[in-house]
Amino acid sequence: MPAITERLMSNQIDFEVLAQSLSAAGIAHSPSELQGLTAGLLATGHGGRDEELLGVLASHVDFEPGQQFEPALGGMLVAVRDELASGFAGTGLALHLLLPGDDEDLGLRVAAIAQWCEGFLVGFGTGSANTHDKDLSQEIQEALSDLAAISQVETPDQDGDEEEDMFEQVAEHCRMAALMIYTELVMRRQGKAEPAPTAPPTKH
Repeated sequence: MPAITERLMSNQIDFEVLAQSLSAAGIAHSPSELQGLTAGLLATGHGGRDEELLGVLASHVDFEPGQQFEPALGGMLVAVRDELASGFAGTGLALHLLLPGDDEDLGLRVAAIAQWCEGFLVGFGTGSANTHDKDLSQEIQEALSDLAAISQVETPDQDGDEEEDMFEQVAEHCRMAALMIYTELVMRRQGKAEPAPTAPPTKH
């Protein structure tokens, strides 16, 4: 499988390559949905271990107990996780949603972003299973509500510049919502867990 190996060496997982690999494995779930689920897990501080991630994904795609992903496909899913983790941990500019290319029909891309949001909510729910809504900030609750609404969005009847602009705005909103949730639940907690640096004595 030289083509897949070559794509894996690049900085970004290719949507079509992953879609074909999932289909070949008999998995009907889209790359967007599985990336969204992974992002939701990471946003709660989970999914960092390969075994944990692949176990959650295997359950989500209805694998039989004990059934595992083929090594090549599992490696791609781990690479998706690593790419997300890098995007979350940086400035946020490197955080990309795994969606069909711009040359694909708008309806297909809209469906994919809805699947991404649905996946994010599943991943977030899995990672925050012991967390009550009242323990989440108002901002996080609103972001989750927005993602839930987008997950139910209908395919547009038209495919014009206005619809394209709206799609770009929705995609960016999803990206920023995920980044905000990760920042508040993971980055800030890590900051609080670290002891504050001791200021050196001031010399007069």
